Amino acid sequence: MSWENKIERRNYFSRGPNYTWHIDGNDKLKFFGIWVHLGIDGFSRKILWLKVGTSNRQQSFIARYFYDAVWEHNGCPRFSRADRGKENLIVGQMQVAFHFRQASDHGRDSFRVGKSVHNQRAEFFNSILKKTWIKKWQVTFETMMESGILDLDNPVHINCLQYTHLPLLQKELTTEQRLWNTHDIRKQRNVAGPFGKPDILFNLSPQGFADMLCKVDDDLLQYAGQLVCATEEPLLVANETFRTIAEAILRDTNFPLSPDGSLAAYLMLVEKFIACIERRDIHIPSTFAEANEIYELLANETF
Repeated sequence: MSWENKIERRNYFSRGPNYTWHIDGNDKLKFFGIWVHLGIDGFSRKILWLKVGTSNRQQSFIARYFYDAVWEHNGCPRFSRADRGKENLIVGQMQVAFHFRQASDHGRDSFRVGKSVHNQRAEFFNSILKKTWIKKWQVTFETMMESGILDLDNPVHINCLQYTHLPLLQKELTTEQRLWNTHDIRKQRNVAGPFGKPDILFNLSPQGFADMLCKVDDDLLQYAGQLVCATEEPLLVANETFRTIAEAILRDTNFPLSPDGSLAAYLMLVEKFIACIERRDIHIPSTFAEANEIYELLANETF
């Protein structure tokens, strides 16, 4: 490729905290039934949310993360930036509605979409996450597959993995978020933007910059709350019957919330579920819908 045909690198510009919130998902662990989603302030590079769940394609899940951030910070950004995807539809509607009364153009430009590679702030943190936390858990789950204790073609295995590992993964991501927001971003040559701790840059605008937070009317925020899922819903695994059975199986155990503890809980759940399915002479399910039907059949079983 000649120099003339190369794409010119763009400099990132932001007028201050809450000027643009970048949102993005990470699906590197999707084959294990685990999805990650994040929101980041473009100016300060503060992570606004870093969540793990059973999907990052559910519109109401993404809307819940955005809504909680708006509620926590008592306002919304001037712009939100996301990839082109139906999962961001409700977030886009909320963002535009929040600006409806203040903006002469009704805020239609306040939600911007484009290619993932152009979502600079979210992509930057995603790349760090892939090299560290994502890589660690990829290796862990692949080792489980190689040892034969995890079968990705068995929905029961995936549900058991989600149930035992999602709380641990969220705990670790919360720690990752806290460490990132309190670490020093050092000045680098040819890199635009302020430098310092993201938390401080977000809460105390440096000289020459202003907090761009936009207030949201209470009635609009109240209405938006009807469009989002329940707070705990992204972490709910399978159906209610599965969760009731899993809770009963692990009730008298005392596994710590750690990699070893989650693995031990996973092994116990898989052993109990598969043994009961085989005892009832039920075929191993091939889909999650079939797995949910089987859990209903096992509702009255003694584990």
